[in-house]
Parts: sequence; structure tokens; C-alpha cells
Amino acid sequence: MFRSLRIIAVLVAALLCALTLGAGPIPPPGPNPAWVRSLEEAVSRGTRLTETYRPGQTAALSELTAQKSKLDELLSAVPADPPEQVAATIARGQLLAEQLAAIDVWWTLDDDAAAVADASLVPLADTTPESRIALRADMRKVAKGVIEDVACGEVWTLLTNHQKQRLGVPLESHDHLNSTLEAIEGQARSVLTERWYPQFLNRSISWLTYAPGIQKKAFEMAEFLEGGQFTSTDARAFYYYFYYCAKPPR
Repeated sequence: MFRSLRIIAVLVAALLCALTLGAGPIPPPGPNPAWVRSLEEAVSRGTRLTETYRPGQTAALSELTAQKSKLDELLSAVPADPPEQVAATIARGQLLAEQLAAIDVWWTLDDDAAAVADASLVPLADTTPESRIALRADMRKVAKGVIEDVACGEVWTLLTNHQKQRLGVPLESHDHLNSTLEAIEGQARSVLTERWYPQFLNRSISWLTYAPGIQKKAFEMAEFLEGGQFTSTDARAFYYYFYYCAKPPR
């Protein structure tokens, strides 16, 4: 009897083995459905935000930044060998993340300008606290404007003729500030002397710090925007120029 039971057990094991081999390897589990839904929602929401965003909309920019963080988090957990439909959503998410990065870089301008201005302000014993506060505020505002203008000029050089045509901008020229230290200092002085005496500015501002600091920040922005090529025609530079720089050239 025991011998019969052993024979039956061997036969059952052999049958199960044959069935398993015949069925082929067990496919790996698919992506987490909750993760896929979250990614689809993030892509949909982010796309709508980029389509309606306009420069100067602080609340919208804050929401775009939050959406970018959410999208980056989801894309950091991309599964291996996703199904075709999921892979297409992942690709759209990756493209959108680069576009959001181009928009989001503008968010740092206030801090960058403040850092340049604060590092360049010379403490003077004969200056009132009110004057120092007012001059610092003007220096920050001017630094921000010049960084923007120089960065746009640098980004312009990164665009192909086809991209410029898509922007509706003539190819011959543009009206952004030259990136030389002389041009940067000249523009900053021109704006600041509308409210301050040149002699006071010469005593209160370290121009050897201020102009190079502005130039450095603009170059850093352009260097970041040069990356992120995500289609044959679009890149971070294209989208940054579209949102923040496009205007009729001279």
C-alpha cells in the first residue's frame, strides 16, 4: 500500500512538472496600477498647467514646481520592461519633466539676484539704514532684470533656425543684452543712476563683484537650459525662450 502511494506521488509530481514546463516561464508582474494611475494624472495635470501658464503668475508657477516634484518622484520609480501603453505614458512624463524644468528655472532668479546684490553692497559708515535698504532693493531688481536679459541672449544662440521660426522670431537678430562685463555693468549703471547719484554708486557697489556675479548667474542658467534635449526639435532652451524671452528683435 505504501509503495502504491509513493508511486502515485511520483506520478503527480511528474505531471505537475510537465505542466509547468509546458506553460513556459511565469511572466513578471506588471506595474503597480496605483502608480500608473498617479503617473497618468500627473502627466495630465502638468500638461494642462504648461498650456495655460504665463510668466508673472506666481501661484501658477508654485503649482508647476509642486507638480514637477511629484512627477520627478514618480519617474524615479519607473518599472523595468513596462507594457507598451505604460511605456508611452512614461515617455510623455519624461518630456513633460524637461519642459517643467525649463519653466521652473525662472523660480530661482529672485534668490540669484539677491545673492549677487548682497555680495556686492559695500558697507558705508555714512549711509543711513534706510538708504542701504533702498539701494539693496534696487540692486536686486536690476540684477534680476539683467540676468534675465543676458540669459535670454545666451539661450537665443542655442536655438536652431527651425526653432526660431517656430517661435515666430526673425533669424537675423534679437534685442537681448550682450553678455560682456562691459555691457552688463553699463546696463546696470544706466538703470541705477535713474535714482542714485553715480558717485554714491561708485562708493556703495563693488562693481568688480556685481557685474561678474550677474554674468555668472546668467551663464549658469544658459548652461542648464542647454541640456534636456528631448525631441528632435525641442529642448529646455526652446521652452524657456518661448515662455520668458520671445519678443520682436530689433
